[in-house]
Amino acid sequence: MTYEKNPLFIFGEDKLYYQDFVEALKKVGVNKGDSIFVHSDISVFGKLSGGNRNSLLNSLIEALKESVGNGTIIMPTFTYSYCHNQVYDPEFSPSTVGVLSEHFRNFEKPGRTIHPIFSAAIFGKDKKKFKNVEADCFGKDSIFGKLHKEKAKILFFGAKFQSATFMHYVEQSYGVPYRYMKTFEGTLRIFGREFKDSCTYFVRNLDENVVYDASLFEKYLLENKLINKVKIGNGKLLLADTEVLYNEAFKQLDKDINFFRGDKR
Repeated sequence: MTYEKNPLFIFGEDKLYYQDFVEALKKVGVNKGDSIFVHSDISVFGKLSGGNRNSLLNSLIEALKESVGNGTIIMPTFTYSYCHNQVYDPEFSPSTVGVLSEHFRNFEKPGRTIHPIFSAAIFGKDKKKFKNVEADCFGKDSIFGKLHKEKAKILFFGAKFQSATFMHYVEQSYGVPYRYMKTFEGTLRIFGREFKDSCTYFVRNLDENVVYDASLFEKYLLENKLINKVKIGNGKLLLADTEVLYNEAFKQLDKDINFFRGDKR
């Protein structure tokens, strides 16, 4: 296959190939049969080698597919539609969280959750387990609750740990006092038909100028070898178990309820 032969990225005097990503994914701890939720920022790996962009994106998705084998790949395709008074259409509303997630949304037409703020695209054997989600953004039957229940892993594919939306599910489960439940109303469009709809979102209290900051938690996880890290090109991969993130975050919140508040440091 051509994507196995052509370089994908250039960094310094070196080049990154398809196989480099497959090996890095294995090294960071992605195994056959895993369910992985992928936050991505492919711009950090290096300069694009000059090939076709769709070919590059296909190659990266194929590397992820090879790594999980008969597992499941889930990518955030967040739209924040109801936050911006926009109609949410799971078939057509584009992802706002990166080119790889938007390409994946259209790749072999994976299933997509019907959620107007935090939707996700799902490909693999356990698609049915993850696809049906509740209206509460961070409830037990949200995509994040299902990731926890199914003991999925979260992969930061070049993305920063700060992007881990799963941590807001943890904050809601714990009941942190600096966020509150807010209802967003909007229009849901399914196969051309429109419906009035609403969802709940555990939002920051802006009156308190709450600033979310996960840097201390990331440092703690790395120092205690609770999260895996592998360098690739100019970027890195991080991999964490949802169960570990949940339990360790609870421990930190027990000690300091403002552990995730950058404005309190």
